[in-house]
Amino acid sequence: MSAVFGAANWSKSGYNIADFSGAKFVFLDGSDNNANELSSFIGGNQSFLENYVAGGGHLFINSAPNEGGTFSLGFGVTLNYDFAHQSTHSSVATINTAGVSAGLTYGDIATEYTGNLFSHATVTGPLTSLIDGSAGSIFSVMDWGSGFVAFGGQTTTNFHDPVVDARGLLANELAYVASVPFVSPLPIPEPEIYAMLLAGLGLLGFVARRRKESVI
Repeated sequence: MSAVFGAANWSKSGYNIADFSGAKFVFLDGSDNNANELSSFIGGNQSFLENYVAGGGHLFINSAPNEGGTFSLGFGVTLNYDFAHQSTHSSVATINTAGVSAGLTYGDIATEYTGNLFSHATVTGPLTSLIDGSAGSIFSVMDWGSGFVAFGGQTTTNFHDPVVDARGLLANELAYVASVPFVSPLPIPEPEIYAMLLAGLGLLGFVARRRKESVI
């Protein structure tokens, strides 16, 4: 988040609709062990989320569950998760033609990835897929009113290969959905920083928001 938006331009919290206030972009992460909480949050606040985007907000909802099952993400979109047979899990991912056109390969990063696993879920609905997994779409987008929303079932980048390109891909996804400039290729983080990233992105469900710029 800091690499894309700048450390002073975003904040992190739990699932709370109050944190959407004044935010241009929200990344709503269900992680692996908070998928049930994400499902409950969306189920209880679907109209709010849809109205936030319809009013011009940009939203990215992602979760790679290790609990629960298939659930609605709102917007007519479903996150499909099959724990028993792993039929929704993808070990291979490809940035498709639409994804390349959207700029997801900015920085000359790879279009083909492997992972153990790259994603645990697929997303379906009235969407444009930008990244296709071996089980289905794992990153898709749609316009909604005056805003824009993306959906994914991806795991954290430490499970992806090539890992440096995977970190660049996540940064490109965030920049694309938030409609901000793409950033230069990201350096390999120090081990202690990487651990913080895993704790922040991989284990905890959270809302990360990019604040609106001040209007002068």
